[in-house]
Order: sequence, then C-alpha cells, then structure tokens
Amino acid sequence: MKDTPSFLQRLLTRRPSLGALTGAEYSVDQLAAAAGTTVRNVRAYQDRGLLPPPERRGRVGVYNEGHLVRLRLIGQLLERGYTIASIRELLDAWQQGQGLTHVLGLGDAIVGAWNRVEPTRLEFAELQALFGEELTDANLDRAQQLGLVEFAGDALRVLNPRVFAAGVELHRAGIPLAALLELFAMIRETLRPVADGIVRLIVQHLVNPLLSESLPRADELQQLNDQLLRLRPLVEQVVDVELARSLELSANRELGERVGSLLDGFLKS
Repeated sequence: MKDTPSFLQRLLTRRPSLGALTGAEYSVDQLAAAAGTTVRNVRAYQDRGLLPPPERRGRVGVYNEGHLVRLRLIGQLLERGYTIASIRELLDAWQQGQGLTHVLGLGDAIVGAWNRVEPTRLEFAELQALFGEELTDANLDRAQQLGLVEFAGDALRVLNPRVFAAGVELHRAGIPLAALLELFAMIRETLRPVADGIVRLIVQHLVNPLLSESLPRADELQQLNDQLLRLRPLVEQVVDVELARSLELSANRELGERVGSLLDGFLKS
C-alpha cells in the first residue's frame, strides 16, 4: 500500500492542517457553498465531531482550506453509503496515524485472531510453580520485551494464553525457559517477512484495485472484508502445511545424523 497510495490515502494525506489558516478563508456560508452542502450540515458535522470548529475571531467563525477538504470528503463518503458513525471512526483513526488498513476496518480480517485473544492474569506463585528456578529476572525481562507478559500490580498478565500454554508444555517436556523464549523470538523474526509478503500480495491485488481511483462504497468495503475473512484461513493453512513439511525435513536430517553417529560408534567399538 505504501508503494501505490490509494485515492483515499492521497486525499487524506494532502489535506492542509486544520490548525493553520493558510490560503483561502471562509465564513460558514461560504464554506457550505464551496463544498456543495448546507450551513445546517456544517453545524451538524461539527456537533458530531466530524468537522473541527472554526477559529473564533470575535463573534465570527473563520474556516480554512482544511475544513473544505474535510467537508468534501465527508460528502463523498455519505454518497457512497457510509454512516456518520463510520465516517467519524475512519477520520479519527486516520488522524491518530493508525494506518489505512485499520482506518478501513480491514485489520481483523487480515491480522486474524491474535488481537482477539483475552489475556490471562497469573500470580507469581503460579508462575513459580510452573517454571521453578528458571523464573529469573532475566527471563521475565525477555518475556516482557517479546510482548508475551506484562506486569499487573503484584501479578502478571499473559497476553496470549495459547502461546503461553504451548510454552508450558514444551517446558514440561524438558526444554529450558530461556531457550523457549529465544526460539519464540526467532520464529517471530523469521515469520515477519513472510507475513509482510502475504499482506503485500493481498493489498496489491485485492485492496488497492478497490481504492485506486475513487472512494469505495460501503458495500464494496464490506465485500472486501468478507473476502479477506474467507482467504485468511487458507493462507494460514498453507503456512501450517509448509511448517510441518520443514519440521519433517529437519527432524529427518537431525535424527538421521544422530542415528548415523551412534551406528558408527557401535560398529567401531
């Protein structure tokens, strides 16, 4: 999306700062006329948080080019089926720099279930029972750095219980906690470019065509969201299958070398 800015992205990023009065200035009547709307609508958009208030000069409100750009965008979005509430969410999200994927409400469809997992609170005594002497300050700091846990008063919040549960089982099987944390870090770094490539492919071929020259209608955006929700499990399935294949190849290689060395030692004895 960064390589091919969408129409909406270009329109939003080129708007003048609403806090700076540069270029033309408008009264409320002039602003409404320039945007092809009514003074009543301008007032209503201000009341609902879609349009920032004008600069007050005595008893007169003065609007600028930034207000005009915002007002025209609101009109286009309304024409394309967006509700007042969805427009406010879109503009607020963009103003906060959250990125076009989040702004358009496509984040959950692309990202998946990670952010929908409810954190779990665990007392330190419970963690101590699970990891024993390996629950060191260094390991806790590393887990925090990786975003796996965070302090919550005198306890810890486990941010993804599924990852935590897998780590507990691997630790019970005999793998040290420090090694598990480094393995998790390696998995994350290895998968990041894979995820980037997948999202880039989706954005290039599915998202950008919809946003190339005009604002998408609300129903088109919903169709795209539904399509992404259907495709994401298929992508996850491909990644899962390829991971299983790689695990098998690695296991055969590692175990084959180990068995081979044992046989060599037996035959030479």
